[in-house]
Amino acid sequence: MSRTEPARATADTTRRRALLTGAVAGLAGAAVAAGSQPASAASAATAAAGGTDWFDVRAYGAVGDGAHDDTAAVQGALDAAAAAGGGVVYFPAGKYLVVPTAGAPALRVGGNDIRLIGAGSRASMLVKGGNGILLRMSGAGADASGATHRRYCSVENLGFNGNRRTGLVLELYYNDNTVIRDVYITSNDDLCIDAVEFWDSRIHNLVVESSSGPAGSTSQPNVWLRNSSATSGWGYSTDNVNQVHFTGCRFEAFGTGALWITQGTAGTNNPNGIHLTDCKFETSQMMGGPHLRVDASCKHVHARDIYAYAGNFAAGYSTPQNIIAWAAIASTLENVLVANGAVATVNSGIDLYAGPGTVAVLRDVVGLYGTKPTGHHVYYEASSAGDFRVENTYANTGSQAGGAVPTRHAPNPPIRQVSGPVSDSSFTRPPADGTLAVDKDNRRLYVRVNGTWQWTQLNG
Repeated sequence: MSRTEPARATADTTRRRALLTGAVAGLAGAAVAAGSQPASAASAATAAAGGTDWFDVRAYGAVGDGAHDDTAAVQGALDAAAAAGGGVVYFPAGKYLVVPTAGAPALRVGGNDIRLIGAGSRASMLVKGGNGILLRMSGAGADASGATHRRYCSVENLGFNGNRRTGLVLELYYNDNTVIRDVYITSNDDLCIDAVEFWDSRIHNLVVESSSGPAGSTSQPNVWLRNSSATSGWGYSTDNVNQVHFTGCRFEAFGTGALWITQGTAGTNNPNGIHLTDCKFETSQMMGGPHLRVDASCKHVHARDIYAYAGNFAAGYSTPQNIIAWAAIASTLENVLVANGAVATVNSGIDLYAGPGTVAVLRDVVGLYGTKPTGHHVYYEASSAGDFRVENTYANTGSQAGGAVPTRHAPNPPIRQVSGPVSDSSFTRPPADGTLAVDKDNRRLYVRVNGTWQWTQLNG
């Protein structure tokens, strides 16, 4: 079985693992009765069955009842996978209570090629039993010349319950070629996923619900991608966040923002090659921060087919917010719907910036507001020094644009030039009324009106 591809167990492998589970349970029970550690019996049974790439946390003593402390048992399975050079750490259906300790995460992935797989994102759940980091999947830090990365790992079909505690759910520092697929995160009172120097990775069908930092936080969205971290013990190397794809992800009931991509606290390199497709950002628990933020350090960020809804505020908070803050270079924001309901939650739908020598591109970015923005649908930052290409971008109510509304725009597509008088035959297919074309021989500008071409003479 490849460790970098989804599990495709054959019928024989499935039967082997079923038999193995029974054998492990029997040997573990016998070991407990004899006063021995069940993990050693489980390991022997696993090796005897030829399943050295499969590490069931129950075989290492995990109970999964949500009350028993399963930290040591789960870590034992992770350590065994690391010692074996990789493999699948499997979580049968259940709730696995894990407890961080002061200054240390509850769980650590200590090797590469390790896949954490559950029986379903709501069926197999890791529950945080105290404040702190739930799972560290990071490489060695504090190496300015290039840190050692955690590589080719994945988290799939698994859930995480922050249990209204603080601290990260997933720490992904110095991490690459990782897959997060069909993962559910809920009830974390802090940043959920912090990814620093995180590249060549894919995040599919991630769902984050009911998680937030404190009101007005400027550093605790649900997910944060950045180039560097000021966290004690972690430095930064010469690489950065790049080639990360989010597909079909959903962020619900967040307070201080959903997804942010920024440079971080140190370094001058740029996050780049970030793609967001078919993602949803919806909350009625707003306490501050944009739903989606991409800062001016970023390059080649493309977000499309995005739904962003701002329904209401959390109790005690009432300040309208910008919903999308967009400043990336050589990037596009397209096929976006920004909406709210009966509460004035939106300051501006899009806070837009274009850096020097750049073009900010918005295409089909529509505001469907139940209550008009207190600001504008698109707010143009006064410090913008670049050009803009804004197409089919409008709101159903309120101010369409504000701030330093640009007087300079990217050039329009060139008008078709033909030799001689313009007609429908000048085009591959009959063009729509309103189409423009130029007769370059006779210096005439043509426009199609009600199916006929009319022209005016050009000067010069």
